[in-house]
Amino acid sequence: MGRREKDFLIGFERAAILTRRVLASPPTYMTAQAYVEDVVDLHADSEDLVSRGLVVGCLAALGKG
Repeated sequence: MGRREKDFLIGFERAAILTRRVLASPPTYMTAQAYVEDVVDLHADSEDLVSRGLVVGCLAALGKG
């Protein structure tokens, strides 16, 4: 497995950790889904493969990917 694939999988792993934590303890100022959608919006245009993995993982957690 190359560096690019590893970076993407690191981002995907971070998305899994993030969504698990947000669903277990949602923020008080917005829904867990809105929070994860904001994370997607923040990272959607990134060229970084870790960020791309994060976006794809978050979208998958929301059932949109």
